[in-house]
Amino acid sequence: MHLGQKKQADFRAVPNGEHRRLCVSCDRMTLDLNLSDIALQPVEANARPPLMRLTGAGKLYDKGATPREALRSVDLDIHKGELTAIAGPRGSGKSALMKMLGLLEAPTSGGYQFLGVPEQSLSQEQRLWLRRRFFGFVPQAFNMLQTTTLQGNVALPLMYRGMPIERCQTAAMRALALVGLEDCGHRMPSELDCTQHGKAAIARALVCNPSVLLVDETSLASDRPLCPNIGTLLGKLNSENELTVVLVAQPDSAARWARRVIHVNGGAIEHDTGGRPH
Repeated sequence: MHLGQKKQADFRAVPNGEHRRLCVSCDRMTLDLNLSDIALQPVEANARPPLMRLTGAGKLYDKGATPREALRSVDLDIHKGELTAIAGPRGSGKSALMKMLGLLEAPTSGGYQFLGVPEQSLSQEQRLWLRRRFFGFVPQAFNMLQTTTLQGNVALPLMYRGMPIERCQTAAMRALALVGLEDCGHRMPSELDCTQHGKAAIARALVCNPSVLLVDETSLASDRPLCPNIGTLLGKLNSENELTVVLVAQPDSAARWARRVIHVNGGAIEHDTGGRPH
């Protein structure tokens, strides 16, 4: 599976009118839903929006006795093909920022656009469809099924979508080959070392051929800096397969592996090595 073989068009939000379907790739895949608030259409190259854009975005968690402000007034553009690390101390807002970028959570103030589409204009069903179509997630917990082979674990996202088992197995082996585990498909999770577990988690995120890979380093390295083999792998996937990678990382790892480092503290961006001033 070569991720770079899938080319994508650029889109922006347009006022609701006669457009009733969401077309999000140049291979004519469409979201078979009626759109009440938005539609997408190609834009000229000189009007290309960023892949992801946060504008004055804030996140307030109001559960419990004391509300907690996880993010405040974040302005951030991430473009296609970037390898970006989000670094900062514990509780700085890194995970909240990652969840917002991946359409897992909505901002409580400000706005977020993905491919030029305002997040607030999406229904829950449309949001889910976009996550499944564009994003691959490597979460904090691997959640590998211990009674299933590595090939079976990697194939699970496709099996949940109802794809024929033969195609799931073939796609899983191709994803494992992308991360250098093509000879490990028959092995059980208990037989893997820490680095292999990390690579397997990345393979499972890649099996659906995403455009964006969102990685939480704590799942790959615990309290240690990112393993060199994992860092090299993410860089290779980014450069060779046109894969946009956003990594929640420790500062040491971020500086070593990412081309762009966004330092977050107290829910705000303190420094961005590749973006506009904040």
